Amino acid sequence: MIQQATSLEVALAFTKAWTSQDMEAAARYVADDVVFDGPDTGAKPYLDQLTRLAGSVTDLEMIAVYGKDDQALIMYDLHTCQEGTLTCVKCLTVQDGKIVQDLLTPDSFKIRNMQ
Repeated sequence: MIQQATSLEVALAFTKAWTSQDMEAAARYVADDVVFDGPDTGAKPYLDQLTRLAGSVTDLEMIAVYGKDDQALIMYDLHTCQEGTLTCVKCLTVQDGKIVQDLLTPDSFKIRNMQ
């Protein structure tokens, strides 16, 4: 019997793929009707946004990971050539090996310093 990947395994493989600019591999982990807390819903707009961001990624450092049932929580420092280092927390919901929801809490340091 083939064992399906855990939510954490899916989240980590997906994150590694898109931050390495392997969008074809990243797309394999995304449900067609993925919900993202951005302006659009669905795999194409979601992956288009990630593709733009991935182009500026220079490194990724995992800080913490946690997986339970159908959710994975990952925290990482995303190093970019345009925005510098961004600390991000993602809660990814996974069903049947695909990400169906991505809740992102971005680094608010830059926002706090705009005031």
